[in-house]
Amino acid sequence: MPEQLLRCLRHVGIRPGQMVVFEAPHLAPESPDFFHALLAALQGLIGERGTLVVPTCTATEGLPKEPFDPALSPSEAGAFSEFFRKQPGVVRSHNATHSVAALGPLAESVTAGHRAAGPRRSPWGDAAFGIGSPWDLLLEHHALWLLVGADWSSSFLIDYVRTLDHQRHFSELKRPAFPSFKPALLGRELVRAGIAKRAAACPGLVVAFEARSAVDKALEILDDRPEKLGPSREFRRSLEILRQVRQQGHLQAGAAKSVITPPIPAVRWDGKPLVGTYRDLYARAVFLSDGACSLGLVLCDLLGISRSLADRIRQLVTARLGLPPDRLMIACTHAHSTPDTLGSGYEEGGYLSGLVETVAETVARAARAATGARFGWRRTRGRGISLSRRVRLKDGKVFTVRYGVPSTWRVAASAIAGRGKTDPDLTVMRIEDLEGNLIAGLSNFGCHPSIALASNQVSGDLSGEAMAALERVFDDSPVFLCTNGAGGDVDPTGEIAPWGPRDQVSASRVGRILASQILESLERTQVQEATKLGVSSRVVSLPVRDDWISLLEEEQARMCQEFAGEWQLSDSIREVLSRRRIETEVQVFRLGDLALVGLPGEVLVEMGQKIKAGTGGPGVAIIQLTNDDIGYIPTHRAFSEGGYEVGRHLWGRAKPEAEDILVPTARELIEELFRR
Repeated sequence: MPEQLLRCLRHVGIRPGQMVVFEAPHLAPESPDFFHALLAALQGLIGERGTLVVPTCTATEGLPKEPFDPALSPSEAGAFSEFFRKQPGVVRSHNATHSVAALGPLAESVTAGHRAAGPRRSPWGDAAFGIGSPWDLLLEHHALWLLVGADWSSSFLIDYVRTLDHQRHFSELKRPAFPSFKPALLGRELVRAGIAKRAAACPGLVVAFEARSAVDKALEILDDRPEKLGPSREFRRSLEILRQVRQQGHLQAGAAKSVITPPIPAVRWDGKPLVGTYRDLYARAVFLSDGACSLGLVLCDLLGISRSLADRIRQLVTARLGLPPDRLMIACTHAHSTPDTLGSGYEEGGYLSGLVETVAETVARAARAATGARFGWRRTRGRGISLSRRVRLKDGKVFTVRYGVPSTWRVAASAIAGRGKTDPDLTVMRIEDLEGNLIAGLSNFGCHPSIALASNQVSGDLSGEAMAALERVFDDSPVFLCTNGAGGDVDPTGEIAPWGPRDQVSASRVGRILASQILESLERTQVQEATKLGVSSRVVSLPVRDDWISLLEEEQARMCQEFAGEWQLSDSIREVLSRRRIETEVQVFRLGDLALVGLPGEVLVEMGQKIKAGTGGPGVAIIQLTNDDIGYIPTHRAFSEGGYEVGRHLWGRAKPEAEDILVPTARELIEELFRR
């Protein structure tokens, strides 16, 4: 082989004055003088003006074995490489894994910048194949690359190509897979293209190619026909995501929030006065668009809103943004220390008109702020925050123990046989810009925000405190929406403040606990490069309880007596409530592989779980009190058991047959949305 190789080198196209890369990782010194003769032959071919470059890589797997010293660290790129780096006049670049050694007039300039090269990310660090590294300069000098006695998998050209391809995709994808393919297939394509040529005198021994042409062709193949190179499974997945992003672009997302605190003094939904402000109320909005579909989600720190009020907001948003009404979901946190917005007789017309304007403008601001974004979601379990307030007694009856109502605490522990279920799902959504900065965080968890129920100060209660705590962590830059899940029969647990002070301080404590769990999940959430959006909605007609009209009169008399004042429903609300059917809406948003199901009232855990259980593939989060507030929505089981949620009161006019309409409707909308 020594004589054959020396003869072969004279026929591979080496020209005087040329830069030549000699890569022979498996070449062995078959005689004491062979490497000296080989070096002399190469120098004779390139002449005094030529420069010879040899890869002298070390510790290419994992971390370097010891601190790197260009003069002392051995090369692991073959025996000739180790021989070459020790020769007089040879200069070696400073890189712990992918150094090169050079001999000739350009040796210093080729090797000098390796230590400071970069950044160009790779598994070997940012400088290994960094910008301005010797590997880049080989292309600038159109070096002739000789791969001797080795297959393509042994060539460092492959790792250089992989790094360049990774760099190009990094501007489009956050975490592209590091390209992995079959080097032999790339070599075959380079030979077929006439770029890599086997030496005629020894076709099985030497392959020669011009460095820039080979790299350009390799990147072209990876762009246009990567399947030809046998990409790995992970790389194929990354390529498919890249194709989607290039086809539809990244998600566009923006967020905004506005204060919706009423003028003080104000009146609550139940006639009690609000004499101060503990924390401002907000309308928070997120706008999303994938190019084909645009969506808006609003969360208000309010007890609830009527369908007519939601319609007014939607119409104004449509007029300003052209966003169809069914593309906007308006939800409420169900905070009780908030002004009357349900037409209970205390609502202020001026406040409601201002609310419509403010919410619509908040959505518009979110849309104007939209920028390239990525979306991801994660589901964990909420811990130590909630418990079912439906207590099953030993006599078989169900009694509702409400955290915010001391008169319900009278049940003796000895009489309790068990409690109802809670839904522990804490779904967290992350929306970030293409630089990784957080635009908005969303969460969904089912629990009544009713800790400060007895307070006479305006506040967002548990949900509002959680959002405020999260926004403080990020210096109020991103917007957080803590939506309420299926928690109509769930209260904050007494383990946090054991039936203790029902005040704003306790609400803040629980809010911070919830915020900490959301924050942990948020920081662990992986975003996706491409997110498909969609919306599906349907108007439904729900049956009203037979005794509803008489109940209205009874409730008015009771409320007047309880609050010692005038209390009556507004004419418009009375007209709606007196109808025999409830015309309302079920709405579903698709965010990638997550479905947000908007339901128009207080949803019991059982109903939420039935919807989730019947959907199969996508993740599902139930958002209650969206686009309407029809009160508690009973299930057949809960109605047969009894309890506050299904009792005769102003906040529950739907028959249990509503379950038979809402559950299948939600499932059908989800199926329809994810079948497209």
